[in-house]
Amino acid sequence: MAPLPVVLQLLVLTHATVVDPDAAQPRRDQTIVVRGARIEAVGPSATTSVPRGARVVDATGKFVIPGMWDMHVHADAPGARALLPLFVAHGVTGVRDMNGHLDTLRRFQRDVAAGTLVGPRMVVSGPYLVGRPLPPAFGMPHHVVTDSASAVAGVAAVAASGADFIKVHNWIPAAAHRVIAAEAKRRGLVFAGHVAAPTTVLQAAEAGQRSQEHLYGFANACDAADSATVAAGLPIQQFVMGACTSASQAGVYAALARQRTWVTPTLIVQEMLASMRPTIVAGDSTAQLYPDALMRRVAMEMELPPIPPPTAVAAGAVLFRKRLEVVRGLHAAGVPLLGGTDAPLAAGGPGKSLAGELRYLVAAGLSPREALRTVTTEPARYLAADSLGRVAPRAVADLVVLDADPLADIGNVGRVHLVVANGRVYDRAAREAMVAAARAAARKAGP
Repeated sequence: MAPLPVVLQLLVLTHATVVDPDAAQPRRDQTIVVRGARIEAVGPSATTSVPRGARVVDATGKFVIPGMWDMHVHADAPGARALLPLFVAHGVTGVRDMNGHLDTLRRFQRDVAAGTLVGPRMVVSGPYLVGRPLPPAFGMPHHVVTDSASAVAGVAAVAASGADFIKVHNWIPAAAHRVIAAEAKRRGLVFAGHVAAPTTVLQAAEAGQRSQEHLYGFANACDAADSATVAAGLPIQQFVMGACTSASQAGVYAALARQRTWVTPTLIVQEMLASMRPTIVAGDSTAQLYPDALMRRVAMEMELPPIPPPTAVAAGAVLFRKRLEVVRGLHAAGVPLLGGTDAPLAAGGPGKSLAGELRYLVAAGLSPREALRTVTTEPARYLAADSLGRVAPRAVADLVVLDADPLADIGNVGRVHLVVANGRVYDRAAREAMVAAARAAARKAGP
């Protein structure tokens, strides 16, 4: 098990470059004073006092960003307790969990708060609301919603459980989706999740769905040649990555922007289906962190043909390009975006995969600063938590110290030097120990 650091009462980072994703320019040569779990002061190193007795870290040449959030994860997975520290090891200090057993997730939260488990802050939904029963092999708790009565009952069950928000999944009838929206509003609960026919992305937004996941329900604007290529692909590709249309989608994007509906693209997972090849395979660096039970679950969730037909590979290439265009259009229209990876499904595993998602967002047209917002300031806005996503006095002490400038290359968010999570400091040795512990736990778990 990775050693747990003590909670520092006083930490000072000196001579750092502070990258505020909402600011036009970074602030250079700054000193950050952390007392307990809060930032006490931030200011020029020449004029900011270093309190007596503080642990001082010279951050010359380093770049400090707010702790990152992965806004679409499934932490309640086989081997979860050993995997949770990986988020923090890679600078992810908060997650939005989109399905799991609530008692397990709450236990993780309590242990993280007590300092007996290294892990991120967690906002959790508990069981799905879904339109048909899910296979028991997936191990995903859920309430089946097929009509108005079961919609009321499903919302009531999630509310009674004490979940932070409601997650909607696939196959929910349109009338039942409207009832979920009304019941969630009546109870003061956020609801978020998939958009699937017959409900459209506009209807979901107008009903008050706070976020839409995976770009489900978004059509791709295609010319005749691309439409023909996509039509020759597999049905699952169009279900997940959208069908083609000749109609402009600008009006849809503008309407979502007016509604202030967040979208979580999870491009890193869609690329797996687009390429028709698994990005986590036995023996690779990610698989070494996963017990066999989790590898089986990943294979079930991303079931791919052993030898994909060339038409599917061609369709996937077009569809992924179109998904990037959808993200570009959403961003240009002012639709707020959230960075999420569907961890543990994505290559790299919990925490590390977020850097891959940010690279895809930049490929879609966001600047590195704009991509960085999707995992820092936008999650804070989404959660209505002004103590998150900032390097400022009174903000929570969630910080990532990087060895290189993320505004020059968004991939530099993967070059982590130091993590401060809720005032606890994780240096390189501690983070390497977390990864080693996860690898050892996976080997120990066996089949």
